[in-house]
Amino acid sequence: MKFEPTKLSKVIERNFSYLMHDFYEMQTEYMQSMNNLCGDLDASFVAMFLTNKFYQSEIKENYLSDKVTTKNFYQENKFYTPLTKFKVSEVSKAIGIPRETVRRKKIKLIKNKFIKFNEKKESFSINASLINKKVFESQIKISSKMLSNYCTFFFDNNVLSKDLDIVSFKNDVEKKFIMYLPIFLNFQISYLTQWRKFIDMECLYIVVLCALNTTTQIRRKSNNHNEIFDSREIFTQIFKRTDIFGLNSTSIADITKIPRTTVLRKLAILEKLNLLKKDKNKRYETQDLVNSDYLKKTFYPNLQNTIRLLGFLLSKCLEVYFSKEFKIT
Repeated sequence: MKFEPTKLSKVIERNFSYLMHDFYEMQTEYMQSMNNLCGDLDASFVAMFLTNKFYQSEIKENYLSDKVTTKNFYQENKFYTPLTKFKVSEVSKAIGIPRETVRRKKIKLIKNKFIKFNEKKESFSINASLINKKVFESQIKISSKMLSNYCTFFFDNNVLSKDLDIVSFKNDVEKKFIMYLPIFLNFQISYLTQWRKFIDMECLYIVVLCALNTTTQIRRKSNNHNEIFDSREIFTQIFKRTDIFGLNSTSIADITKIPRTTVLRKLAILEKLNLLKKDKNKRYETQDLVNSDYLKKTFYPNLQNTIRLLGFLLSKCLEVYFSKEFKIT
């Protein structure tokens, strides 16, 4: 069954203030897992790209076999995966990181034993034992939660003909493990590559965390659940409220595990870009994005691209989950 990404994206756009909270929650947890993997978001980004290449090769080899299950994946991949060509230029072009940076991150990943590099063949293999069950279960949990919440909203608003049960959905992710993960990783690669053209990974992590803080408070304090705004209206509405509070640098450092000195430097950059503002209590919150011509030309195109990518992510996952009861109405 085919699901139209454009139609799903339009629903997300119209209901931005409600639905993007789930996305920011997922993205904060995912970037946290990235940072925990290597202690370096750029290195983790390179690792993500390489891991995705491995998943895609696994799908071609094991399509519709019992090896796509989570259980069999761990049994079959206890050690290093088969060798694959490592081209610095290819990785650099694919994820938008300069070649020299990719080379440095490759060295770090080899040192951390995430990848094993064969200089003679110019190929690499991934240490599957470091991509452990705990990492994958976290990814399954955070992605299936967001997708289920979105589909529940779509059902309630007559976009989907049947609700998506999170238990059955998670079971399906487990059953078709390596068929879902490339879809999720393709989304992350496209999302992070686009935003990294605008701000670095640490800045993006902080912006997403502050966005999550804002949307969480809006949900908790909203008395009217029918009061939902699109991606432009939401910023105007935020600044009409006086009960929304930002995060201080210490809290940001504690949550992100980024050193506080680095956090302060990144916050200064984000203030200069007018993405965040600091209140009298030195707490950081989303800036008035509506009245900035610069951000209209840079921030909003990226935001619209994120919404488009989310529609594509949802449509692909729903196609994998294929069921006769599911259809766009």
